[in-house]
Amino acid sequence: MFRKNIIYFVVILIGALLLTDILLTRHNNKIIRNNRDLQGQTELIKRYHDQIGRIIIHPLDIGLRGFAIVMEARFSAPMDNAKQWSDSIFSNVEMPLKKLNYDLDDFYTLRDSVKAYTEYCFYLRQLLIENRTEDFIKLFSVDRGAGLWGHYLESEEKILAFTEGVDRHAQHSYESALARNQMLQIALFLICFPTLLYTAYYTGKTFSLSDLLRKAEEERNRILTEQNSELENRVAIRTQEMAAQNEEMVSQSEELAAQHDALSFQNKQLFEAQKIIEDQNREIQRKNEELEMEIEKRTQELQSTNRELVLHNNQLEQFAFIAAHNLRAPLARILGLANVVDLSKTDSDKELALKKLVTSTLDLDHVIRDLNLILNIQKHTSNFVNVELTPAFTRVIKMLEKELDETKAILGKDFSAADRVYAVAPYVESILYNLLSNAVKYRDPSRVPVITLRTTHVEDFVCLTISDNGLGINLDKYGQKMFTLYKRFHTHMEGKGLGLYLVKTQIIALGGRIEVESEPDKGTTFHVYFKYQA
Repeated sequence: MFRKNIIYFVVILIGALLLTDILLTRHNNKIIRNNRDLQGQTELIKRYHDQIGRIIIHPLDIGLRGFAIVMEARFSAPMDNAKQWSDSIFSNVEMPLKKLNYDLDDFYTLRDSVKAYTEYCFYLRQLLIENRTEDFIKLFSVDRGAGLWGHYLESEEKILAFTEGVDRHAQHSYESALARNQMLQIALFLICFPTLLYTAYYTGKTFSLSDLLRKAEEERNRILTEQNSELENRVAIRTQEMAAQNEEMVSQSEELAAQHDALSFQNKQLFEAQKIIEDQNREIQRKNEELEMEIEKRTQELQSTNRELVLHNNQLEQFAFIAAHNLRAPLARILGLANVVDLSKTDSDKELALKKLVTSTLDLDHVIRDLNLILNIQKHTSNFVNVELTPAFTRVIKMLEKELDETKAILGKDFSAADRVYAVAPYVESILYNLLSNAVKYRDPSRVPVITLRTTHVEDFVCLTISDNGLGINLDKYGQKMFTLYKRFHTHMEGKGLGLYLVKTQIIALGGRIEVESEPDKGTTFHVYFKYQA
């Protein structure tokens, strides 16, 4: 009875440990998900805070200095870009910092300083436009940019220290969860393995005892049969002996009954042991099925990773071809003009060659910037968040406010089916900006531009549809070159042929696709498919 109670106690203990393992695994999974979210937030903060210097402060200085040297609007274009992207970048830094409970006083001070410096740079540019050179030199010599840059570096150090602390805490939590899970697994093994050995040992003993009892019963039955035969032959002459033998047989029958009861009890114990073994076999089968499911899941993940690697290799090959092809022409012009400068005999010829050399250098700079923009697309594909379409649409409309007012364009939107997409926020704004600006730029001059936007659910995607009534494109003729870099189909308007290439590159990096429907003189419709996540 004591041994039986010990077995029940061990089985209950194993069940409790298994339940604890399930709950602890669920808790550990929750910790891992939280750590992954925290690491994603810190990475997002680092990326966007870095863009404050690269996309706002540095372009403001470059644009102002370039405009001061060459009084042309294109040299101050970096200033306009910095001002357009300023609110979006600061917003993308502020939101994750709030979620991480970061003290934002210093960040707000930096944001106000950047805004003040932006107004200061635009004011200096206005002084140059108004030919107020002395006022410009007086203000410019103060060099407010150096102090702002120092403040930016100090803020970056504080934020990096904060995010590293968050990462360390998340890593410590993750390692502690793994240690707890490992200790519980060891405890389960140390208890379950001896229990199984003990069960197997006593099950073997029970089978041996049953076999011995069966043989003993067969032997007794044989003896009884022989005795009955002998008694029948000698019944006439041994009546008194039969009485004694009958008493002996009664005694033997009682003994057999007692043995039968003992055998029944042992059979009951054997049945209970078999039931325990069956339960353990079912548990082992369940664990095997879970392991097979996990292996299948990991196999699918590896296949998906391989497909992404193939896609990235193809994109790298295409980028290398584009870089080699598009850099060749301006470099050839620069080399030719350099030779012309060496061979020129008059100052006027040299001056003309130098002007053309500057123009070719600027063309080369634009090509390099375009290629750098394309290359940077793949750097942000891990910053996926739920991007709300309405605020993004509002910011884009604000950027295009002048063009929309001049053309009196009519805008209509319906995001009721899906007001958010799972993507990278700057990519969504870039896609909206390029498609809307193209709709305005390539409008039909004979009618008011009408542009409509709406969202729908299509299988596993959120489809953003943008339609216009503009000039349209002959897809039979230009469909294969629609999204090619530096390809233009309407030469009467300014442009580089970069917008649609960026749109397609960005949506592919987001795991989606883009489709187009167009007819000359009737308009164009773009269907942009974002991967759906509930």
